[in-house]
Amino acid sequence: MILQNIKMALISIKSAKMRSFLTMLGIIIGVFAVLVMIGIGDGVKSQVSGQISSLGSNLLTVTSGQIGGGSSTAKNGQQQKGGGGFNFAGTVGTSTLTQQDVTTIEQTKNVIATAPFNVVSSNVTYQQLSTSSPFVAGTTPNYSSIRQLKIENGEFFTTNNNSSSAKVAVLGADTKQNLFGETDAVGKEIGIRGQAFTVVGVIKKSDTGSGFGASSDDIVYIPINTANKITNSNQIFRILVQVNDPKNITSTQEVIKTELKANHSGQEDFSVLTQEDLLSTFNTILDLLTAFVVAIASISLLVGGIGIMNIMLVTVSERTREIGIRKAIGATSSNILSQFLIEAVILSVMGGLLGLGLSYIAGLLVKKFAGITPVFSLKALVLALGVSLLVGVVFGVAPAIKAARKRPIQALKAL
Repeated sequence: MILQNIKMALISIKSAKMRSFLTMLGIIIGVFAVLVMIGIGDGVKSQVSGQISSLGSNLLTVTSGQIGGGSSTAKNGQQQKGGGGFNFAGTVGTSTLTQQDVTTIEQTKNVIATAPFNVVSSNVTYQQLSTSSPFVAGTTPNYSSIRQLKIENGEFFTTNNNSSSAKVAVLGADTKQNLFGETDAVGKEIGIRGQAFTVVGVIKKSDTGSGFGASSDDIVYIPINTANKITNSNQIFRILVQVNDPKNITSTQEVIKTELKANHSGQEDFSVLTQEDLLSTFNTILDLLTAFVVAIASISLLVGGIGIMNIMLVTVSERTREIGIRKAIGATSSNILSQFLIEAVILSVMGGLLGLGLSYIAGLLVKKFAGITPVFSLKALVLALGVSLLVGVVFGVAPAIKAARKRPIQALKAL
């Protein structure tokens, strides 16, 4: 009987192709949107995780502001843990990090290298070309070894370049390609904040690509002293710290916190993060954003379910004579109920499958044009189809019950 009902449902759907497609449209859009958002979110997580993991487990990142709740001081003077979670407010505003903090960290036991990092807001120009996409960063030569950057052509700038505030620059692979194409960039001059910088090196294209909208290959490195000079600011955005052994990460993290608090008049207006902390913080932010967008996209599933229910109610009215004939020749109310319920479920599941196919195509387009590879996990795919099935059942019950309750005599009067 179930197979017969499935066959009848497919015949009914085929006989009204356009109406059936419009009925499924809400489900198609809902499943498509949810899968694409989850896929992009998981893809970005995977890429950022790869970037962070590739740096090794012996790195610390010192940043301005409290990230992750931090701690607070009670009246008795005892340190108390904060509420936890990502503290967005702590990342906003002027940086509290200084060159004194860099010097303090350099003198800390187990620290073998530091690299302060600054951000310069500027377009990058070459002859008639101008682009605002590169991330212009001021840093020290240590940054190259800490981040394990691989030079494709030329060299990274030197300590002497930094000491003399030389106007030299090292380009990421994408920045070089966008500005120079296949032409050799080393020795050429680019413009940053209206000043000429000589290109001394080009970084090899990374394996991890972009993360969260920012490409690790679309970047320009300049000496931090030069950056401070052209921006007339000594702010430090981040400090990368390389520890001699991963086993010493936790202890070094605590020592740095203690020593920097002394620099900051006892206030912990900074954060010292391990690679795991960074990944956890990033995942927390992305999970919140993904959940928010998915919740909005899920409204389409609700609308799609209501659409299925409305069309099925109309279908029941149109097929009153069919119901009367079936009941007259022996079909039970449960037979009629299952017939229309199965039809609603098939409509919903077909919509889910079409949404799944469209999300895969969208994933290919996102990969090609945005540089982000969406990750469609089996769990997400099964969940999407499961939700489609559930929508069909929930919103197909009312029309199916209405059809099952029709009396044969009244139904036959429609003939």
